[in-house]
Amino acid sequence: MKSNEALDDYKLGANIRKARKDRGVSLEQLATGTKLSVSFLSQLERGKANVSVENLMKIAKFLDISIVRLFEVENGQRLGSVIRKGEGVVLTVEGSTAYCESLIRKRSANLQATLYVNPPGEGRKTPLSHKGEELVFVIRGELIYYLNDQEYQLRDGDVMYYRSEALHSWFNPGQWENVILVVNTPPIM
Repeated sequence: MKSNEALDDYKLGANIRKARKDRGVSLEQLATGTKLSVSFLSQLERGKANVSVENLMKIAKFLDISIVRLFEVENGQRLGSVIRKGEGVVLTVEGSTAYCESLIRKRSANLQATLYVNPPGEGRKTPLSHKGEELVFVIRGELIYYLNDQEYQLRDGDVMYYRSEALHSWFNPGQWENVILVVNTPPIM
């Protein structure tokens, strides 16, 4: 029997494959358009590789779909869904040892929520920009957040809102890990 994480990797990969095929895009075309290798994409589609948020965004952008659409199949008629602690889809942050978990697993969701646990000195070091709006809530610890060339110092309980088109990155300047929740409109590229 597959573990929850392996099952999530498999579902994510299967959803990427379905979206690619629905668009009539070959694996080679996706590789060329995203600058990711065919072997990596093949492993990803089979649930044999983890993917960073940045690479997932490249794939969604190339396929012209919302990133949230890649996570889960609709739950029929249910009004809501519960994601228990540790049951989100685990992602990676490129160039970081930060833990990243996508918390909304519904394809038609108008929001994306991601929990980040950043060890000291870690975070999203490569600035990112996309369409939409974003809210950052510091659950625990300290955070240095960059929007374009501006620096913001955030602590427990602080909230920051901004337009996602601004280049944004962050890191944990503290001695202990921090925990942040990022809620945003899914980037439709």
